[in-house]
Amino acid sequence: MKRIYIMLLLAVGVLPAWGQVDPIYSLYRFNPQNITPAHVGGYEGTEITVMNRQQWMGIEGAPKTMGITANLKWGKQKGLGLVGLLDEAGPMKTVHVGLDFAYHVRLNEAWSFSGGIRGGVGNMTLNFAGIRLPQAGDEAFATDRSTGMQVNTGWGVKVYKGDGLFFSISQPRMFRYDFGTSGSAYKDSPSFFVMTGTKWPVSEKVTLYPSTLIRLATDLPVSYDVNVVANMNGKLDAGLSYRAGESIGMRLGVQMSKLFYLGYVYELPTSQISKMTSQSHELALRVRLAKK
Repeated sequence: MKRIYIMLLLAVGVLPAWGQVDPIYSLYRFNPQNITPAHVGGYEGTEITVMNRQQWMGIEGAPKTMGITANLKWGKQKGLGLVGLLDEAGPMKTVHVGLDFAYHVRLNEAWSFSGGIRGGVGNMTLNFAGIRLPQAGDEAFATDRSTGMQVNTGWGVKVYKGDGLFFSISQPRMFRYDFGTSGSAYKDSPSFFVMTGTKWPVSEKVTLYPSTLIRLATDLPVSYDVNVVANMNGKLDAGLSYRAGESIGMRLGVQMSKLFYLGYVYELPTSQISKMTSQSHELALRVRLAKK
């Protein structure tokens, strides 16, 4: 059986060093609200999206993420949103709930700008009761840890040209999770996200949507994703993704009706973790209610 302490070393980053605990989605362009509040109000109605990611299937303690977002247009230029997150990886569990607000303004006939802020609360716990360590008696893992509910905030800005070319930068969580003096060995580093993408009409029936996402955090290597998705007749999506040094993926999406869209990503790891698992799965359902 794969031991949970391997997940502790590879995924959690709770040793005396900086670690990234923000969950990673492959469907970031499908639902950008997860990483930037500047997205809310971008659709002329109401969007509700539920996403679930099961990473590194078959490994005990592998990361699991469940998220829900909702946003609506408020007036002509404003948007309101809600985001909820439950993330688990080994002994680490994170719960976050936030409210988003964004303002959209036209820069000229072609370009627009949106800026958003996020306010919320979050809690991180480290449950060491179920860990099987290679060496017993380590004081760092003797007791469980909890930050308690802590206030947090985030921001995002975006410049875009209709529903095509766009550039955005965001920091959805500005403050670190703090365990106090008793948890000085357990530190994390909030991330900056830089995203850009566009759309290329190939024919009357096929449109390509290339995009890339870059993650930046203190004392951590730069991480980036590259995606390209082909949309056919506005009904079917098929695409490929690459996460530098970590995985390659395949995406499918179906516009089942005017209300419902279902998206799915299958990932194959390319890092050392591939010796222990061969797959990750991501599933999302979006509901769009058009404004009357």
